[in-house]
Amino acid sequence: MKNKNQVKILFWDWTGTLADEASLDRSICEEMEKEIARQRLIPLAEARNLFQHYLKELEGRWEWHDYVRHGRKFRIPWRRIQERHLDKLRLLPGALEVLCWAREKGYVNLLTTNAVRPVILLRLRYLKIESLFDGLITSDDVRALKASGQHFEQGLKLFQARPSACFSIGDNPVQDIASARRLGLRTIFCRFGPNFTHYHTTHLAPNHQERVSSDFVVHALPEIKEILTKVEEE
Repeated sequence: MKNKNQVKILFWDWTGTLADEASLDRSICEEMEKEIARQRLIPLAEARNLFQHYLKELEGRWEWHDYVRHGRKFRIPWRRIQERHLDKLRLLPGALEVLCWAREKGYVNLLTTNAVRPVILLRLRYLKIESLFDGLITSDDVRALKASGQHFEQGLKLFQARPSACFSIGDNPVQDIASARRLGLRTIFCRFGPNFTHYHTTHLAPNHQERVSSDFVVHALPEIKEILTKVEEE
């Protein structure tokens, strides 16, 4: 018999799972390149090569996602550039519905992302959905990418939850699925995710080609409600 009082965490991924940030991040990176060109009085093509070479050196590390670091490196106003393009950020269909439903059903909504805290908070607050999450674990919190499993380990410890009672929900086979399964979490793979992901260099793009087994696969967010309902009935 199931323990109805046990903590049940939904570890939500962000980009490509709940949000479409492709246009937003593309525009931000392009404006950062223009700002580098303006400040250094160099051609845009040279600034673009400079910025992309810098990102290339960070591939495979959590710092690749750190816009605050990028701004500090090139002495450009990362926050102002982010704010200028936030109108390009949008939630994916069904995101609000499933987050509210999960909370009503007693799940802990925990956002786990490779983004850094100042940036993801800016975006959550713009969308006015920060209150839908019971917690947030970012790459600068754990100093690692999600593939390390440290986001999940910290969440389990924080809420004193058993892995088998929790789910990782995401679109990246390596970052969201394989790392969670190693810790004993159940997993829901969002097959639609790669359509909404932008990488300014190759970075984690090859992850999406990896074949990793997941417990469940969905093609739209509302399908998650059906899965969790069936699991509860088992």
